[in-house]
Amino acid sequence: MDITSRILEEIAKGEARKANGPIEHWLTTLATGFWGFDADKESVWSELKKGDVLVFQSIPPNNNFVIGHSPKTKTSGFIGAGIVQRISKKTEPRWLSEVIESQNSNVSSPMMWPNLVHFSDVLWLGDVGQIPAQAVQAMIEGCAEEKLDLGIHIAHLAINRLTLNVMKDVGFTYAPMGTGGRLRNNADKLAGLFKTQAKLATHIVYGATDQPIINLSSTTDFDPSAFTYEGTRLPTKSKAKPPSTAEGKGAYLHKRDYLQEAANNQSLGLAGELLVFERERQRVRVEHGEEYLNRVVHMPATEGDGAGYDIRSVRDTGSGVIPYYIEVKTTSGGANTAFFISENEVNFAASNPQNFEIVRVHSLDIGKKTYHDYRLSAGELLGMPKTPVSYRVNVGIEPNQCD
Repeated sequence: MDITSRILEEIAKGEARKANGPIEHWLTTLATGFWGFDADKESVWSELKKGDVLVFQSIPPNNNFVIGHSPKTKTSGFIGAGIVQRISKKTEPRWLSEVIESQNSNVSSPMMWPNLVHFSDVLWLGDVGQIPAQAVQAMIEGCAEEKLDLGIHIAHLAINRLTLNVMKDVGFTYAPMGTGGRLRNNADKLAGLFKTQAKLATHIVYGATDQPIINLSSTTDFDPSAFTYEGTRLPTKSKAKPPSTAEGKGAYLHKRDYLQEAANNQSLGLAGELLVFERERQRVRVEHGEEYLNRVVHMPATEGDGAGYDIRSVRDTGSGVIPYYIEVKTTSGGANTAFFISENEVNFAASNPQNFEIVRVHSLDIGKKTYHDYRLSAGELLGMPKTPVSYRVNVGIEPNQCD
């Protein structure tokens, strides 16, 4: 059975569920192949299984975060449908409102959607071929402004949507039901409308490129040689101020445990450490010879996590070979994604200003086996704005713009 028929069958049976949100959030789904449920919908999210169908409802963009949207461009209605592949959790902001609110210390409890549902296939009713999805998502995740201009992309995504009035005219309504409810009443009529609209739809396959789950329990579970290093990609610079440390942020930190989020990302972090460790071994072999390889040490695997760095290596200073220390920070997000660093790591950097650096592994795609990175010296790290959540480093922000 083809994808369109599979989706139409589930809709007609009344088994399809509805997912709804502001249209700018669906731009993220277009790029990533996943949607997010908030904590209140975790019970619904946990029930989702492979093969389930979700129908995508868009609502108008949130003007607190989006500019450039013309009121003449209507957005309400159904804009697509997808087949569930799996579910997972996320720990970093990916939707525009999450990105902006997570940088705003005046927001005591940023709205988050941590419960992801990944799609294998999606039928998009809009003109998605006109949307540079990955570039748009990079803009979203790297946004350091209060609002982002997404008007033209929203217009392309909203075109060809099934409007509320068209659905009502054939006798289909879903009442006030929110995300997660099944579209049961008069579902055959909805299926008929979707069948007509599907002639204009674009089928995108996400299963082959979606980020797989990575479950690493040891260094033997991962092969760094299978990955391609795609070079240095630095954060883009912005004059935007980072979150302030004014009073009132305490409630924000109480609501969101950044250290726990970092702990939940342990497997991704280990993957990044092993990628950098292998490249460091290759560098030392070329520059210093085989006899120095035993001085390149992956600390968590041999001596534990308390050293203040992840990899001990060597560098030639011109007057001799000296120890060199590397702390690895890893994300599947872009170069401008903030990262977390402990007080112990900051203190170690301050104590070793000439032979310490951060390697920020980013854009790590487990499915495609590719990644980028950039490096920060101890001096650069210590001079960058940090929010004391122990600590979040705000990359891509000019230090002289900070209070």
